[in-house]
Amino acid sequence: MVPMEMPRYTSFRTLASGATGFYWICPMRYRKLGSPYKASPLGENLSVKELHAAAKLWNDRLDAWLVERRGGHEVDTSRYGSIEWLINTYLSHDSFLENVQEFSRPDYKRILDRVSDTKIRAEKSGLLVRIGDAKINQVSVRTAEKIYKEFADAPRSAEKVVSYCKTMWKRMIPHYPEMFRQDTKNPWEGVTVKKRVKNIKGYVDRATVYRFANAAIKEKRGELAAAAILAFEWLMRPTSIGAGYAAWTGYRGAAHPDKISVRHRKTGEPALHPLEFIDDDGQLVSLYPDAEKILKQVPRYGVSIVAQHNGNLFGDGGYLTQEVAALAAKVGMPGFTLDKARHGGMTELEELGLTEGEGRALSRHRTSRAYSGYAKETELRTLNATKKRFGHYEQPKIMNKNNAEKSAENAETPAIVHNKR
Repeated sequence: MVPMEMPRYTSFRTLASGATGFYWICPMRYRKLGSPYKASPLGENLSVKELHAAAKLWNDRLDAWLVERRGGHEVDTSRYGSIEWLINTYLSHDSFLENVQEFSRPDYKRILDRVSDTKIRAEKSGLLVRIGDAKINQVSVRTAEKIYKEFADAPRSAEKVVSYCKTMWKRMIPHYPEMFRQDTKNPWEGVTVKKRVKNIKGYVDRATVYRFANAAIKEKRGELAAAAILAFEWLMRPTSIGAGYAAWTGYRGAAHPDKISVRHRKTGEPALHPLEFIDDDGQLVSLYPDAEKILKQVPRYGVSIVAQHNGNLFGDGGYLTQEVAALAAKVGMPGFTLDKARHGGMTELEELGLTEGEGRALSRHRTSRAYSGYAKETELRTLNATKKRFGHYEQPKIMNKNNAEKSAENAETPAIVHNKR
């Protein structure tokens, strides 16, 4: 290993003679743009000074070509130690790739690229400075606050700026500690994010979900009916549904003929949901008869349960959501969305009195914080809580018509226990 700081775009290797050979190699991104400079040997057993002098010749040539190609005014943003270099390095680093799911990565790149292109006024010179061109150790808490305020008109984006940058600093400091400020390692921790009133997503109940599903079947859009059922019953995110994370092979497949297997793309968590069980009387009890009735009417256009008529996936964009919204408006159910169906399913879990552990077992949320925000504060939840407070325990009604006789029996003689206070 060579104990020296390497200039940009240089590498080394041990030659057959035992000497160390140094090389300058043009990055592939510039070769693809047509760079006239490809690679060049710099010499053998060079000192630090000799290596930097030899590499500077080729780096200056490449820089001059880039400036000329970009009209003479665009700064080379590949400089080692700049904010833009940090962003590009982070987005290709294992600390990012192993912690951020693939479908979320474009959003990180979009936000961080906007940070890089943001211009703020320098305190001493008064000139507008592009953030991406600044050195990493030039970002103080005050600088971070200025960047944050540039996004003030879009509060959600401003929150992401702080969150993404704070995480980027935290994960990259251990790898390049010498590049960061010593007085304030992570300046983004000092930024105060203004509180905002967050929109609360709506939800729909079971009856509404199945009304939409049946309407979709009549309109020969069985794939949209299935999407609504997957969101409500098995708590799948719309992006997971559109990206094909519920396949026909997972529905009563050879490996699990009595279950449905789905995956949650955001967390990577698989979920096996039982579709039936044997009760104490030895009777087979169907757990999702209404859902399976819908699925039996869904045409199999592809491997995924929810696929376009040509067999292609809807993808993880908004296409599936748009199709559901359009159909909902057509059948007289404006405002119905897959998000609302999923939030309705999560709310039902709480209304039926499931513990957090039981709810997370179904939804596959990894943390209490992630799980807690979905269930809505409905009147039924308040009533159930009040009953428990005063010692009235009532067995929740079975929401699925999975056992008609027992459901009717429970409806006639509900199990109620009155505890004396």
